[in-house]
Amino acid sequence: MKTIIKSAAVAVALSLGLGTATAHSDDLACDADFAYNIDIKESGLSFSTQDQEKVLITSSSELFLDGQKQFLSSQQLELLEQYNQRVRELLPLASGVAEEASAMAIEAVGSVTAALLHDNPDKAEEFVAKVETISAELKQHISQTHLRPEAVVDYVESSDFEAEFESLIKIAVTEFMENNVGEMVTAAMSGNEKKVKAFEERMESFGKDLEDKMELRAEKLELQAEKLCDLVENIDKTETQLVKAFNKFDSYQLITK
Repeated sequence: MKTIIKSAAVAVALSLGLGTATAHSDDLACDADFAYNIDIKESGLSFSTQDQEKVLITSSSELFLDGQKQFLSSQQLELLEQYNQRVRELLPLASGVAEEASAMAIEAVGSVTAALLHDNPDKAEEFVAKVETISAELKQHISQTHLRPEAVVDYVESSDFEAEFESLIKIAVTEFMENNVGEMVTAAMSGNEKKVKAFEERMESFGKDLEDKMELRAEKLELQAEKLCDLVENIDKTETQLVKAFNKFDSYQLITK
């Protein structure tokens, strides 16, 4: 169960293919390194590193590299506009993947805790609230208007992140054992087969329902990830064309492999 929950959140980094992460499925492989943080501001599309703006593409399609305005030919300008549009499309798609993965994690935790803490709904709600907090913290690094690639990977891979989920499940399982196992053993020893069977059926039903739900959510997440990977590939191709037409942009490329 812990694996299901953690995998939903890790899917954010995997599907983006950030850093050394790679998203894999039977027919999906997306691998790319992003050199900069990306922001969509009033001033335009911005790439920055360590709070230093390196690239700015304004709403009027002007290009600034390290604060210096660049003068482009009509061909270069056309490629820049295509590039600008595709990078802008990246953020809502990436944010959508993050939203779906976070929702998947929250649903999984809700289902697990509701089953394991059947007699303690307040504790179950407390666990879901903790996961919602984790999800909110993760989404600080990825939204419709900004993407912090290294921060996303660092947060997902951090020991605190993993430890938080491990702690939640450990406590839920412990409370479940304390509140149910003794009762079931007593029921079995007393010959109360009806009560034991009802408990078994409840847990089997829970397992099947959770598996079905997570499979559907995983399929939806994979479709989003496929679109995201396709877009990253298109951005990379357009960026390569832009560099060929305007070689000064070579040292400012967003996507590196």
